[in-house]
Amino acid sequence: MIRKSLLASGIAGVSLATVAATVAVADDGHRPAAPAAAPASAAASAWQKVGDGMTGGVSGLAVARAGHDRVDTVVARDNKEAGQVRLSAVRLSAGHAPVVRDLKWTGSEVPKDLESLDAVPGRPGEYTTLSSGDGGKFRPTVYGVKVSGGTAAVRWSAPLPETEHYKGDGTQNYEAFAVHRDRATGRDIAVWATRGSNGTASQVRAAVLHPSASSAEKVFSHVSDPVAFRAPWPAQDEVRHISDLKVAADGTVVLSSAQDPNKNSGPFSSAVYEAGRLTVDKGRPEVKLTAPKEVRRYTTADNRKIEAVALLPGGRALWGTDDEDFGGSLLLDRLDG
Repeated sequence: MIRKSLLASGIAGVSLATVAATVAVADDGHRPAAPAAAPASAAASAWQKVGDGMTGGVSGLAVARAGHDRVDTVVARDNKEAGQVRLSAVRLSAGHAPVVRDLKWTGSEVPKDLESLDAVPGRPGEYTTLSSGDGGKFRPTVYGVKVSGGTAAVRWSAPLPETEHYKGDGTQNYEAFAVHRDRATGRDIAVWATRGSNGTASQVRAAVLHPSASSAEKVFSHVSDPVAFRAPWPAQDEVRHISDLKVAADGTVVLSSAQDPNKNSGPFSSAVYEAGRLTVDKGRPEVKLTAPKEVRRYTTADNRKIEAVALLPGGRALWGTDDEDFGGSLLLDRLDG
């Protein structure tokens, strides 16, 4: 049964006071987002538009700070051309339109096609973001960035493990990269996945992440074997079995799947699943996928292509969309209600 969204409009009435504060996003320099277009259905009326057109989609999402009736986030944009935005800070506040501030990328060559974003546990203001490989045009690369003020400064970068001979096509683009702090060992564990397509399953791997490593070759260790995932739905047009993935505090794997007809106007559809657990045995991570449990479904009538997921304490979650011609939107929702 598909559960109702928390939101009727904005995030009014939602209390996030129990969520621990991490990183403030500065007030100055923000700009209001354009008003959202008319929703395709009543369920879509809660979506908050945070970007316009083809360059305004949300391809990755991380929570910077959450408090009473306000959530500060950082979002990735999957742009490829010079001068286009790669990361933006977005504030959602009850009773107000979303406020968006584009971040300046510094410290490395500007990457192409960023397809994920996650916060690094215990390191306020630090995030990982992954360039997809773009169908074999370049090797998929993970960037560690520090967000401060209006800047995203690269602290480190490393090619994704097991991609030395990556040639790629659309099914092998890497569209998910998450970071989880293992409670038992205190280690940071990275989990990533290809998007797959129709008959080609997504491939999910995990590894121990060392964000303070002295060289790119030492950023990852104990890389797991891949495990396959196929979404039970959507099941038409081009199916992207995993469009994003996050790991909850207890190790639960939460992922999104999306359908794209390869038309920038859609119609798109999406689903969110709980799909297994991340475990660590003797210092080695392993992703154990199970029969997926559907959390949310958006049909072609909703016309939403979820490409970003973020998890908050208390069973809360955020979905982000890259709706191509229609830009990008965020929705505050629940996993458990």
